[in-house]
Parts: sequence; structure tokens; C-alpha cells
Amino acid sequence: MGNITFAFKKLAKKRVGRLDKRWDFDAQSAISSAPFVADIDGDGKKEIIFGTKKGKLFVLSSDANIKWFYDSSETVDEVELMFLDVENVSSIEAPPNVADINQDGRHEVVFGTELGMVYLLDDKGKLIWKFKAGGPIRGQVLIYDLYQDNDMKVIFGCEDQKLYVLDSRGRLVWNFDAGSAIQSTPSILQKDQPCVVFGADDGSIFCVSKKGDMVWKFKTKGKVFAQPAIEKLFKDGRFYIIIGSNDHYLYALDDAGELAWEYKTNGAILAKACVTDINNDGKMEVVFGSCDNNIYALNASGDKLWSYETDFWIVSEPIVEDIDGDGKKEVIIGSYDHNIYVLDSEGSYVLDYVPGLSGVVQQAGHYSDIITQEPGKVAGKKIWQFKTDGVVVGCAYVPEGKSIIVNTKPGLVNEIVHKEE
Repeated sequence: MGNITFAFKKLAKKRVGRLDKRWDFDAQSAISSAPFVADIDGDGKKEIIFGTKKGKLFVLSSDANIKWFYDSSETVDEVELMFLDVENVSSIEAPPNVADINQDGRHEVVFGTELGMVYLLDDKGKLIWKFKAGGPIRGQVLIYDLYQDNDMKVIFGCEDQKLYVLDSRGRLVWNFDAGSAIQSTPSILQKDQPCVVFGADDGSIFCVSKKGDMVWKFKTKGKVFAQPAIEKLFKDGRFYIIIGSNDHYLYALDDAGELAWEYKTNGAILAKACVTDINNDGKMEVVFGSCDNNIYALNASGDKLWSYETDFWIVSEPIVEDIDGDGKKEVIIGSYDHNIYVLDSEGSYVLDYVPGLSGVVQQAGHYSDIITQEPGKVAGKKIWQFKTDGVVVGCAYVPEGKSIIVNTKPGLVNEIVHKEE
């Protein structure tokens, strides 16, 4: 009988199943950021990589066993300790990154810490090199072949107000003085030559050339923590920079740094937006979270398609994937309210009136078949919800298992899967 009911629901296009926890892992330390998922050792299986407040970088297997970890704790002299937060001096505040940085055919792991250290580890967790910057590193380290010379560059912002570019051996190539602390993760804008785009604490969004010269600057009215999303919004071939600010606005800038549109929320926007075709209509949409507790879906012109309200801030990047294998994408987001939400990417149409055979059923205020105002709206539609063990600080998606890896602030990591009932 159960199989018949399941098949009927499928035919009726009703969402079936539920979210369930496959495993959890206790890192024995608070976690501040999302995990990174990659096959770092070439065995055909994805690893889960993340850092903790105590300065440990963990690499877990797909079934939550520790493959290795690296302790980034450093000896700090008493004078330096006077200017540091002792409890979080080794904290890893952003996700690590993975790439074949030194072109040896094997992946390396790179990450920064609150002490201002950048570490490069091999795929077994052995230190290759480390670099000391002049302040905490709170954004993810970007890896990119900036000069197209097969030498990967290590690019990151720092609280010492500088954007750093290192070569694959950990040597400084150049730095750019932004005049304000940088906590935003940089992104690459590909024009005639690649440029680095990032935000700063004074509200500026910078575009810097591959030689370290400023190309343009755009000013917002709040700190910019979010990483820019850089995508082709329209079919004109131009890239656009989509980035949020603490001033509550999401901005879309063209590749010359000119404002294309802006969208106002009621809270700070701290995480990268997801720019993709969420509903298979051949057009790009923008999905992002805000500290007004809402997740938003906009069209490419910045008009709201729908929003969905959770019970607390959303500070993580949305994931748009087909988690249940029905051919339709879902929007996956974690909230500070301890929950993972899976939303219908198209939203749900909500009528403001009840339609009848001749147009409008007679209701108070309706005396004609002519509709004189918008008949309804599209609202965010929740499909599934899963309660985690703490504030959700970030998620990652594992395509092979169609699962969600969830990092929570207390230090518990969960794998959440969709199960058919």
C-alpha cells in the first residue's frame, strides 16, 4: 500500500519524503563557517574540510571518519598577545579552499587564520608553506591563475587593510592598500584581463587589476562582508557583480562598476548570493539571504519573485540543487534559528481573491467581474524543514549522495539526506 501511495504522489507531482540526519560529527570546538567539499586525495570520494575556533582544520571522509587534521596553533609572544583575542587567536573564520596550487598533479588545501597566517597543506595534511600577514584573515582564500602563466596565485583580504597576492610558493607578488579592513572573500571579474573584486569595511567595493592597480570603486553605506557573485545576468555577454552590504541593500553592478539595480531588505546581507536559473526558464535569477530573517529570489532585473521568512538571521550562502531527483531545483538554506529549509524554487502563487466561473466570487468589496488590482502574489513555499543542533553557519552540497553537509556554531557537523517515504 505504501508503494502505491508513493507512486500516486509522484504522479500528482506532490513532493514526497523527508529530510533525515545520516550522521553527525563533534569537532569539540565552535565553528564559524561553511564546510568545503572536494576529492582532495584523488580516490574518487569527496572529503569534507572545515576549520574550527580552536585552529584545527579537519578533513573527514564521506562517512564522518577523520582522515587527518592540522593544528594551526602558533606560539605568540606576550607583547603580541596584548593586542589579540586570546581565546580565538588561532581561529579559522572562513572555509578552506582546495586546488592544485603548485602544479604537481595533486590537490593542496589553503586557509587563513585570525592570527594572520595563511597555510598551504598537501593532500595528507603536511605543511608546504605558511605566510604571515599583518592582521586577521576572515574571508576565504581565493586560488586563481591571475596571469595565465600556470602559476596559481593565492589571493586574500586582511584586517590590515591590504589585499594580498602570493605566488604558488607563498611569496608576496603584490598587495593593494584598500584604506579599510577587508573581511570579504574576493572574486574574479573576467574582462579583457582578469580583475579582483572585493568589499571593505568602509563600504567600498573595489575592482583591482592583476597588477594591483585600482580599476574602479563603488561605495555603499555599510560594511561589505559578502563575497561578490560574478555572473552573466542577461544575454548581452556582460558580467555583473552581485553583492550585499550591511546597509541592507543587494547591489548589481556592471563590469565598469556602474549601478545596474539595487534591492532593499530590512537587514544586513552577509553572504554571497547564488546566481543561477532556478526554474529552468532560460533566465538567471538571484537568490540570497538577509539578517531580516528572509531568503529572497529576484529576477535578473532585481524584481522580487518571492521571499520566505525564517525565525532568525540568514548568514549563509543559498544552495540551489535538485535534492530529491524530481528534475526540479530546490533552494536550500540554513538559518540562525537552527533549521535547514528546503524551498520550492518557483515559489507558490497565493491569490488575494477566490476565482469563480465568471471571474470573481462575490465577496465584500467586489461588485464587478473586472479585476482592478493585482489578484495575488508569489510567496516562498517550504517543502521540507530540518532542526539541527545549533545556529547554522554554513552548508555545502554533495552531488553524489544528494546530501547537505551542515556546520553549526556549537561545533556539530551533520549530513542531511532526503529520504523517500
